[in-house]
Amino acid sequence: MFGRNQFQKQLAADAKLLKVPKGERILATALGPKNYEPPVVIATDAALYFATNTEPDRVAWTQIAKATWEEPWLEVTTNENVVIKLFLDPCGQVPPIVRDRVTASVLFRETLTLDIEGSITAIGRRDPNSTEISWLIEFHGELDPSDPRVAASADRALAQLRNTLGV
Repeated sequence: MFGRNQFQKQLAADAKLLKVPKGERILATALGPKNYEPPVVIATDAALYFATNTEPDRVAWTQIAKATWEEPWLEVTTNENVVIKLFLDPCGQVPPIVRDRVTASVLFRETLTLDIEGSITAIGRRDPNSTEISWLIEFHGELDPSDPRVAASADRALAQLRNTLGV
């Protein structure tokens, strides 16, 4: 029989292998692929932890642009458009915790019209342990963020929003 003490010991060992800092509170766990070492996914108050067949990974909630759940797959897209697919079986409370933590990190979401043609969405996010707001810009349609005119227009629109919000 797998008692509570054994479960706590195993969780502590898995958290150590995944390099979860002692100050972070574990909110949920799930079993991941058997080839993970350890074969577990951990959601804390600050980030999502998982292992691949190489190294443990940590993705802070503010670094997740999108997360979807289609049993048994949790798909996480980072702000840098890196897609991470995690097989969870059983999933435990990880999917609803991921949704809750990512949503809780969003303070502002505003669609802005640029002073050139087009629009962007500005997303202001904050880590729960910080007062600093980080901004993610989503460019709509055919806008090229590497175009200096588009980038400058997006910067002006974001500056105006920040001024309006007082942040």
